Amino acid sequence: MTKTLDVYIARIPKAPEYLPVLPKERQALLDATQNEQTKAQRYTAWDTLLKGLMNSLGITAEDAKLQKSKSGKWVSDRCGVSISHCKTAVAAAVSKDAVGVDIEPFRNAMYSEKLLNRIAAEEERKLFPALSIEQRTAVLWTRKEAAFKRGDRNFSTPIEADAAAKNIRSIVIRLGESDYAVSAAAAEGVPMRVFEVSREQITERTDYELLSEQMPYFVYILRCSGNRLYTGVTNDPERRFSEHVKTIRGAKFTRAFRPESIEALWETALRSHALKLEAQIKKLKRAQKDLLIEQNAFELFGRAVDPAVYRRVR
Repeated sequence: MTKTLDVYIARIPKAPEYLPVLPKERQALLDATQNEQTKAQRYTAWDTLLKGLMNSLGITAEDAKLQKSKSGKWVSDRCGVSISHCKTAVAAAVSKDAVGVDIEPFRNAMYSEKLLNRIAAEEERKLFPALSIEQRTAVLWTRKEAAFKRGDRNFSTPIEADAAAKNIRSIVIRLGESDYAVSAAAAEGVPMRVFEVSREQITERTDYELLSEQMPYFVYILRCSGNRLYTGVTNDPERRFSEHVKTIRGAKFTRAFRPESIEALWETALRSHALKLEAQIKKLKRAQKDLLIEQNAFELFGRAVDPAVYRRVR
């Protein structure tokens, strides 16, 4: 196996088909699990790992010689492995060297500022400034868990791990109707691939958002000559406004109707969220756009846009 970090994600089915698994220690754990939700989580995580081993390395659980270490982690003589699960989804990681992975819902009301302050040092809390408190808590927690599971140091708890470590990659990816934060710790600089696992299929996903060097994105509405409005997305509103006014890198519309001012500006953490809001604004009629500018009337979008992921900054 060349040096890659392969991360596999899957949704937990409502009624898993429990097939026998190897090694026997894992099967014994599943047999002893009385809670059906926990059993489904553990089985799906293990099944995802085994499919990942076959897809990445062409080996079975028996070939991998999977066993439980004294610390309670599952390890292999052939490669680095790690698994994680939350209530609705699982993640597994396979790499040539040691690896750790963790998955959490990207949004959860339990991820409060109080929890953020408890798990993260002051400098860590400054990471990913464009994320909301709950989003930042989810990401930082997955980063700490991933580092803890990789075992770079002898941490007694994940909270002791360094969330800013450069060998940790964090992404946001959609499964079904929900977004998940997934972090993986591996050797620094190793290329990462992401796959989604279903019952019969493994599909490589490239539509995730990497958060390691995250900056906020902005949705803007310009008022142009003739009282016309133009909507766009950028990571630098002032630069983009200047481009619209002064250069050919502006839009065809703003070359025809000169921009006069930025009438409205929203900040969001993810490019996908910015593009979604841009698309919804462009569907509005002119009177509705005026109402949005004047009153920040997100109710115009119905359920198509989640107002909680946007912050009005102008």
